[in-house]
Amino acid sequence: MEFQLFQTVAALGSIGLVGIVLELIRRRSIQDELWLPWLALSAAPLFLSLSTGTWGGFARSLGVIYEPSLLLALGLLMAFAMLLYLSTVVSRLIRHNLLLAQEVAVLRARGLAPLATTDRSAPADG
Repeated sequence: MEFQLFQTVAALGSIGLVGIVLELIRRRSIQDELWLPWLALSAAPLFLSLSTGTWGGFARSLGVIYEPSLLLALGLLMAFAMLLYLSTVVSRLIRHNLLLAQEVAVLRARGLAPLATTDRSAPADG
């Protein structure tokens, strides 16, 4: 199997992205529920660049004349899916934040929660 330049560049770029995602996972910069989609999206170009015959045949079976345009369409579809997934995560967090704010307001109205008195302009470390 002979590798072309674009396959090598795609594979190396994907390996670099996987390394970055793994480092972010190790540092816990990516939340538990988000690491799998990011890892899958960063590894996808590696598998696609190594199996050009498979997606080339798939493109021909769909009637796509220029095979890389199928990759572009798949990439856009994956990006859209990731944006949709992240939008649902953010929406859930917004709802959760609203409920917490309402609960704190009720507790303050009943006199059970103190008002925050910290000075936010002062540095937190000292």
